[in-house]
Amino acid sequence: MFDTLSEERARQFSWLFVGLLAVAIVESVLTDDLVWAVLLGVALVVVVLPPVASRDAGVVLPPSVTGLAALPAVTRAFDLPWLTDFAVYGGVAAVALAVVVELALFTETEMASWFADLTVVLTTMAAIGLWAVLQFASDQWLGTELLTTTDAVMREFIRATVAGVLAAGVFEVHFEVVEPSDERASDLPEGGG
Repeated sequence: MFDTLSEERARQFSWLFVGLLAVAIVESVLTDDLVWAVLLGVALVVVVLPPVASRDAGVVLPPSVTGLAALPAVTRAFDLPWLTDFAVYGGVAAVALAVVVELALFTETEMASWFADLTVVLTTMAAIGLWAVLQFASDQWLGTELLTTTDAVMREFIRATVAGVLAAGVFEVHFEVVEPSDERASDLPEGGG
């Protein structure tokens, strides 16, 4: 009974974070902040993919993952630029983390823990790298001044790396402390997972 109650509470928290993302997307669209709307929209699509694909609202990512995905939306409410800037990297890392967690939980894909961590970090860095290329192209072709120095580019990658490592830490905590692998193995059908 206790396990069912705690699982239900976890699902409720996950859906609360999904709701926060949805509200933040609407707010971003209404205030013409389309870059934020797209970033949050990608996060929303990734976190609702399991319940939509399975047509079961109970099949949702853990609240630690959905909470990390909602972090950029929440930090914008405080209007602290340094916090929001880092939250963007956290949001990108959360999307990478959500994809890895979805693969681990909802498919037959098996990965070593270190490989999943490395995948989260490298995917985060790759996404931020793509973002840096787009900013550079915007500076060159549209006359913007998004990345004015090489140091700014390096800071982008350092923040992305830190965010990816923190997201990998969330992955480790969830799967090694909250849901140890021996408990997951006992939940698998007899024919395997």
